[in-house]
This record gives sequence, structure tokens and C-alpha cells, in this order.
Amino acid sequence: MRKLEIDFEEIAAIMDEQDLLNGYYVDTLTGDLVVIPSELSELESFDKETIVELPEWERELIPVVQEIQEGSDRYELVPRVYSSEVYDLMVQFAETVSDRQLREKLEIALNGRGAFGRFKRVLGDYPEERERWFDWKLAKMSDWIREWLNELGIEPVQKKR
Repeated sequence: MRKLEIDFEEIAAIMDEQDLLNGYYVDTLTGDLVVIPSELSELESFDKETIVELPEWERELIPVVQEIQEGSDRYELVPRVYSSEVYDLMVQFAETVSDRQLREKLEIALNGRGAFGRFKRVLGDYPEERERWFDWKLAKMSDWIREWLNELGIEPVQKKR
């Protein structure tokens, strides 16, 4: 397995993002993240007329898009985390809360439609627990990221900020 510096927080944010308009890829040679806008990835030809109309930053991505379209294994699409998986994390987290009153509020918040918003609002009144939630969630998602990258033959090392 080859070691590669990876920004776990950035990948976790992308995995949790439900933006389906862009493709987010990890460059398996550098560990960098590459964002490919859907309108660029959907292009079937890169003729001069089309290229000239693109903004400069999109023109710079054309070789990457072509490599992805040709099936290169250099760029790997960052997998999405389903909302049901994040919901499960919220339930698991609520079970770790030692303050009985807060735990009960979170359990109530997690019932029915709108659970995500209610969960956030409840934690908003408890800044320390809110921070603990973010750290806890990142740790769980980092495990998923490690597992995914290990399957690609990469041993991820946390990129220093």
C-alpha cells in the first residue's frame, strides 16, 4: 500500500454533501481533490468551438475530464454518504450523551421528519456537545474514508493543516 497525504475533513465534508451537480475526485497520485462541474463532465466532445466558450478554470480541467472519461484509475470518485447513514450516526451519538436531559431531547428530535434540523437546533443550545458531535462524526467518517482508500491500495495519512 502506498502512503498518501489526505485531508480527511475536506473529504468528509464532500461525502456528507448532497451536491450531485459536481463530481468530486481524489487524485490517487497526489491526494488532491478535484472538482469537476457536471456541465464539463457531460461534454461529449472538446472541439475548439466548445473549449473557447469555457471559462479558463474549466479549460484547465479538460485533460482531467478526458482522463476520467477514458476510465483512468488515477482519479477516484469520492463516495457519498447516504442520509440514512448520517442519521444512524446521530442516533449512535445521542446514546453517548451523558446528560440525561440532553440525551432525551436528542432522542425526541430524532423522531420523524425534520430530524436533522431538530438535532442541530438541540445541539445549538449545548456548544460543548455540539463540538463533540462534530469531532465524533469526523472520527466515524474518517474510518469510512480509511476503509475506502485502503480498498484502493492507499494508506491515508492526515494532511497537516
